[in-house]
Amino acid sequence: MLRWLGAGLILCAGALTSRTILTSNRAARRTRLSLAAAFETMEAEVRLLLTPLPTLLRRSYGGEADAFFARVTRALYAADLPTAWRGAAESLPLPSEEREAVARLGTRLCGGEDAVCAALSLAASQLRKTHEALEARRAQNERLTTALCLCVGLFLALLLL
Repeated sequence: MLRWLGAGLILCAGALTSRTILTSNRAARRTRLSLAAAFETMEAEVRLLLTPLPTLLRRSYGGEADAFFARVTRALYAADLPTAWRGAAESLPLPSEEREAVARLGTRLCGGEDAVCAALSLAASQLRKTHEALEARRAQNERLTTALCLCVGLFLALLLL
């Protein structure tokens, strides 16, 4: 009886692991889109309205971007912009390559209008390209993740029995 209970718990662990992975992937997707939209909006406001960066950081862009800019703004009281930006970027729920791309943007925001606009445009386009590439394979990746987690759980449960 205890073996069956253990096997059931192992299968549940596999299902929960799958759910956790899929939930983190969805959070990364939402963050990626929110930041890309915010960077595009910031670029347009800098280019067309010459809006200063402190004003842009206090604006509401919706979604996960608001939390990111709030962390940057809070960190600006204790550090310079590149350091504050990097610290906020490191807490994003994104893969390390994308976090690094967002972190590098902070050092490029200290230049003139053209440099800032180019940096914001580049970061937004990188996030959009990554999103499009991952979105094209999303259904397949979700099925594979679920199948892998459940198969490993089933294999371990069979070993227990």
